[in-house]
Amino acid sequence: MELQQEQESAGEHQEGGEEQLAQDLLHAFQRILHDDPLIDEVGFLHPTQFCSLQVEDDDSNSQHPEPHHTRYLWCRDHKLAISAEILPRLYRAARDAYCNARVAPLSPTHLLRHTKALLILCPDLLTAWNSRKMVLSAEYGFTKLKDELQLCALILSYSPKNESTWSHRRWVIKQVAEQHQDMSEIIENESILVKEIAEKSKMNYRAWRHRCWLIPYMTRKQVLDELKKSTRWSELHVADNCFFHYRRSLLLELLESRLGNGEDSLSWESETYLLWKEELRWDEMLIRHYQGRESLWNHRRFLSHWWIQRLLTVEETCLSTMSQVDLFVTQEINLLSECLNDPEDEFDESRVQAELSALYILWISKQVPALKGKLEERLHPISMGRLQDVMERACRPEKRRLWMNLLGLVDQSR
Repeated sequence: MELQQEQESAGEHQEGGEEQLAQDLLHAFQRILHDDPLIDEVGFLHPTQFCSLQVEDDDSNSQHPEPHHTRYLWCRDHKLAISAEILPRLYRAARDAYCNARVAPLSPTHLLRHTKALLILCPDLLTAWNSRKMVLSAEYGFTKLKDELQLCALILSYSPKNESTWSHRRWVIKQVAEQHQDMSEIIENESILVKEIAEKSKMNYRAWRHRCWLIPYMTRKQVLDELKKSTRWSELHVADNCFFHYRRSLLLELLESRLGNGEDSLSWESETYLLWKEELRWDEMLIRHYQGRESLWNHRRFLSHWWIQRLLTVEETCLSTMSQVDLFVTQEINLLSECLNDPEDEFDESRVQAELSALYILWISKQVPALKGKLEERLHPISMGRLQDVMERACRPEKRRLWMNLLGLVDQSR
């Protein structure tokens, strides 16, 4: 009986020690976040990796000399490292502190402090984000909102696809926009942030969607600058379809702003034609240099569809524009012919390029029925056997027959 009591007492003592250690770790963690609000990077390290930091960092330079603090937490030069060994205990302590704060409401400062520690450990907790929204809505302050953007950037540095964080960041920017007319600095900082995240996290749909969401807050000059600055970046990331979606959103914003301002139609058309013509030329250059990239062909579909529709619209009032439509169709057919006749390569990129070019031409015939006759007329001089060979590999039989019938071609495989 006495032995059992001793064991229970020892277990309670050990449990109490674990709880006290977790509380001490949480307090140390929150103190670090408070003392260094400019922390811009967090790393969760394996204990062996964490020990290497301690070897490199002299103990005399440590900000927290207590043994369990230096053993599990490390911060220097605005970089924070946390040993993965204590993550479960630290998370439970942060979660309990937040729950207790909700049951017995503390001051807004304490609530922000608890939620900050908790969200860095687990950024998917929407309830914690909502608690911060309530505090910031009740006590608006531009400085506080800028600190909130800093917290979001910190979390995105190690969790770049976290939807909850991106959503909260948009809420903060919306609050700033409602109180400040000049958004130039915010927009510039957001563009830099998304670019850095996109470099580290490939095909990050959430990051580029956030950048698309910012477009209505941009001035016309900023939109044009974004198009210009993103050109070089896109040439190094030709397979990132998320980026090209962002570029299309910029182009549409320019068009809608022109229409909304009711500017002179002739000057609007002139500037628009120049913009679209240059974008088509640039996209064609990328297609020739980087074979088999579907994102480039998708971008060309968007550009071609609008371009043809505008030419056909103007054609109704000016017959001389008929030559522009013919010229564009001829150029696209020539591009198709070159892609179909590219020599084979060891990476099979020429075959993919041929399939994408064939599907692009067939897509145009479907989307713009007015061009069907022109396409049929100009497709016959090129190698129809080559086109059908490509279609046999690229499409299922029933789909291939559909496309051939749309173009008025004979499907010899039947």
